[in-house]
Formats: sequence, structure tokens, C-alpha cells
Amino acid sequence: MPGWRLHPLKGELEGFWSITINANWRIIFRFFDTDVELVDYLDYH
Repeated sequence: MPGWRLHPLKGELEGFWSITINANWRIIFRFFDTDVELVDYLDYH
């Protein structure tokens, strides 16, 4: 998804993915089989 900066996370959040909402806010989630599990909406920077 261009513009949303979809990317895998590293370190403590390895296994999760992130998309940019605005400024520093992100939605982080992980894939579970063929589904997506919403985890959190946060400012992790």
C-alpha cells in the first residue's frame, strides 16, 4: 500500500507489521494464518 509505509517491525515487536496513520501514529498488527489481528494504535517513536 503506497503511502502507508507498510513494513515489518524489528526487535521487541518482531513478528508484527506497521502502517503509518499520520505523523508518529501507527497501527501495528500481526498476521494469523490468513487473517490480520489488530494489535494497537500507538505512537512508538
